[in-house]
Amino acid sequence: METAEIMLSPVEKADSERDAKIYKADALVQKARYSLSVVEQRFVLYAISKIRQEDDAATVYTVNLGDFQRVCGTDSDESYSRIRAWIKNLADKSWWMQDGRAETLVRWFSSVRMTRQSGIVEVKFHEEMFPHLFRLAEQMRENGQFYTSYTLRNVLPMKSTYSIRLYELLKSYQKNNRSWWFDLDRLRHLLDCENYQRFPDFRRYVLEPAEREINLYTDIKICMDLIRQGRKVVAIEFKMLEKNFTELVQANHVGLTELDGNIHYWDIRKADAKNQVNHAVKGESSCESST
Repeated sequence: METAEIMLSPVEKADSERDAKIYKADALVQKARYSLSVVEQRFVLYAISKIRQEDDAATVYTVNLGDFQRVCGTDSDESYSRIRAWIKNLADKSWWMQDGRAETLVRWFSSVRMTRQSGIVEVKFHEEMFPHLFRLAEQMRENGQFYTSYTLRNVLPMKSTYSIRLYELLKSYQKNNRSWWFDLDRLRHLLDCENYQRFPDFRRYVLEPAEREINLYTDIKICMDLIRQGRKVVAIEFKMLEKNFTELVQANHVGLTELDGNIHYWDIRKADAKNQVNHAVKGESSCESST
């Protein structure tokens, strides 16, 4: 008896891609300072999710814009010219990354090629960036380096650019810690939001939205404690706990609702199973009536 091929709906296919793992070297997460919009961060992370262990810096990655939009819950009606503009903006960005006493000028991609008719984007990561974007456990241990990893779906529903960045920072320190603190000016610098010099503004527009989205969508829950000198806030301590199974299921459900609406892949399977049962029952009834 042949095994029937499992056909996935577009929603299920998109959701399976969200289970991909993201790997970034701790040095990149903790020391790099860059400013990307939410859609630019999603594109970078989606491209990183395609990296495989056997790849090297010369590997070219293909991104289907239709698949990217379904997976990331972005606007499917966005014009080609607008997509082209933010991809160019993303490819043009560079920054200095500290490596001991030396600094290296890096950017995300060394080449980008787009085909309008097919909606295909081909990207190659910058050769200085690539080693920081995938898991080389043995080599990293030998060099005294470590990496941060998380599942792509944890950040896709986020609407604040600061949420993704803060989540990565906390994940990089969470491995052996239940709390971590940042000097306030240092945190502003890392999140690239030094324009929020008044703490009430920084808290309202950066910290509180990030805290809410991390607690809502990800695998950890956090809370903030303010560290003061007199009345002035000088540092922030983040307490971090891993979510239990029930909390993870709820986070996944809320994230899927944000990305796909109220149709979830398990709802589709449930409906398909119910239909199959109904068809089977109807079949049995008709047979019984004919005898």
